Amino acid sequence: MNHEILKANLSDIPELCEMMKDFYAIDLYPFDEKEAAANFVKFLDNDSYGNCFKVVFEGRIAGYIILVKYFSFEFGGEILFLDELFIKPEFQGKSLGKKALEFVKDYSVENNFKIVLLEIENHNEKAKKLYENYGFQNHKRSLMILKN
Repeated sequence: MNHEILKANLSDIPELCEMMKDFYAIDLYPFDEKEAAANFVKFLDNDSYGNCFKVVFEGRIAGYIILVKYFSFEFGGEILFLDELFIKPEFQGKSLGKKALEFVKDYSVENNFKIVLLEIENHNEKAKKLYENYGFQNHKRSLMILKN
């Protein structure tokens, strides 16, 4: 299988935004392309936020991974949040999701992150099963949000 996972760069932003738009459409999340592009510029330009990676299959961008770094006393230090993982529909079924999770796991170990957190839509059984196969477990808490 001819795949690579590479750090995204500024020239990837239009394609990253296009994939993000498709990803958000699955669950009818609002999407503002200008805001997303500006956030990618900010995010890609500051390693302290985390990293964005592109999943490349046979020379074409097949998906992306966004990993956000933060610090948690509860979890013992620096942790990694798998903010987004998306594989384009035409590239699904090629084990790229599995390869992406292997990459995330290796990246977290190599960079001494204590844990990897993620959030998942409750209805997404396929993704939940994939994550569970890589050792992710349901946490006893629920995610809450306060919008400003």
